[in-house]
Amino acid sequence: MAVITLPTGLAIAKRGVRWGQRRFDVIGGNDATGNIQDRLGAPPRWSLSLRAPDAITAAEAQVWRAMLLQLRGRVNYLLAWNPAQVAPRGTMRGTMTLNASASAGATSVVITAGAGEAGKTILSGSPLTIGSGLGTSQLVHTVSDAAANGSGVITVTFEPPLRAGFSTSTAVTWDKASAYFKTVNEATAWDHYDGALHQDFALDLLETWN
Repeated sequence: MAVITLPTGLAIAKRGVRWGQRRFDVIGGNDATGNIQDRLGAPPRWSLSLRAPDAITAAEAQVWRAMLLQLRGRVNYLLAWNPAQVAPRGTMRGTMTLNASASAGATSVVITAGAGEAGKTILSGSPLTIGSGLGTSQLVHTVSDAAANGSGVITVTFEPPLRAGFSTSTAVTWDKASAYFKTVNEATAWDHYDGALHQDFALDLLETWN
């Protein structure tokens, strides 16, 4: 299996990005009392749907075609980010790493980016990737605003909880924070019309890490 990276020049419709989360909670109920119990069945996974504009050129179509064919159905992985949000909300940038270790199940981490990022912010709704590599990284989204102290250290709160622990100095990526996906469809197709124009390129993805 190989990892294909989302092409940066991929033509995407104005409203052609749909990002979400699929949950696998287990719901149980008691018919006699009416009580309902919910528990986590498996870690949630990010979902991503991409759609091309109604009509794209042959050159734009080839970018889509190459990506779809290289995925080989559900065999290979696509390393993808949200094309509609390639950077976090707020002002903090720089080189980010964990300032302390984090345990599995944690919903917050302490990040350092150096004194040059003192006072900078990461706002709610920001994607960040903790760690790197398939099975050894996790994409999270912040759920509250935070500001760095005078040393450029910031504590961010996020969802979903960490699936595994991470050690101090682990890299935190903010530029095109990504996850690994596989397509949910085993077949793909597209239309040709009017000679050089193409349409109906689309891709539905679900996060996977194994």
